[in-house]
Amino acid sequence: MGGTKVAAGVVDDAQLTDESQQPTDLSGPEALLDEIATAVDRLVDRHGKPAGIGVGLPSQIDFEAGAVVSSVNIPLEGVPVREQLEHRFGVPVVVDNDANCAALAEASVEGVDHLVMLTLGTGVGGGVVIGGKIFRGAHGLGAELGHFPIQADGPECPGNCPGRGCLEALCSGTALERDATEAGSHVPDSELGERYADDGRVSGREAVEAAERGDATALELFDRLGCYLGVGIAGFVNIFGPQRVAVGGGLSRAHGLFFDRAVEEAGRRSLPRLWERTEVRLAQGGAAAGLIGAGVLAQQEFGDTQNPSQMTNEETSGSHR
Repeated sequence: MGGTKVAAGVVDDAQLTDESQQPTDLSGPEALLDEIATAVDRLVDRHGKPAGIGVGLPSQIDFEAGAVVSSVNIPLEGVPVREQLEHRFGVPVVVDNDANCAALAEASVEGVDHLVMLTLGTGVGGGVVIGGKIFRGAHGLGAELGHFPIQADGPECPGNCPGRGCLEALCSGTALERDATEAGSHVPDSELGERYADDGRVSGREAVEAAERGDATALELFDRLGCYLGVGIAGFVNIFGPQRVAVGGGLSRAHGLFFDRAVEEAGRRSLPRLWERTEVRLAQGGAAAGLIGAGVLAQQEFGDTQNPSQMTNEETSGSHR
């Protein structure tokens, strides 16, 4: 689920075999749950009831309760999503953070058991997979990798975070727009300066385009972003010792401007014996990673359960989901 669409899919063994989408209705919790129901019902009509449903939300989740603790962009804060959806569908439901789901998908698709994933977009999300399972901490709210602080006196976090100098404050699309606008205001003879003179701001997309055309001021922004990202990656390598660190999200489409710099910086700062055992790569899961991960999570939670509704639909459903 995102700010613009709700996507539902049929997932078998980390493979997405069918998909249904609905626009996101942000008018209230009930309307949003109705959109989920509509997207899922289309698939149930075609495939029969699944063994279970996994849901990935851009929110902090109390995993044990299946409820939303905090949600900035969608109106589900305080909603017991698992309970409500189980009542609607009559099958077991598991709910988790969308970045956790994306990390689980990446680990499943790539065949690794220990992975750290960062998603660079409007904010910075992340997920950790240890032993093939999502790591959530003692209370189910852990692994908020975007709020890992790397600069004590850095800028305030633009997200729902009281900190300063965290990855989201330095490496997100929002941070890029802030820094590009500031640079444009101070360097009027740059391409960023021209954009600032026209609109009083510089968007992240304009910063990317300027850097790709070789604007020195824009290139400096991405070099700095790559440096900060590398510092964060080194911290995660030293803490978790993963097989792989994956970098995804919308901003990663501009990876040519900062990714190599990030890997270089991470290599300089990581403990050598851990670094030589870690691979840093762009995420391979693609746009459907969160959707696949939600399905994999449901399969992990409910894969050994064959409920009566599935048994009665065995001929139409074909296989366990």
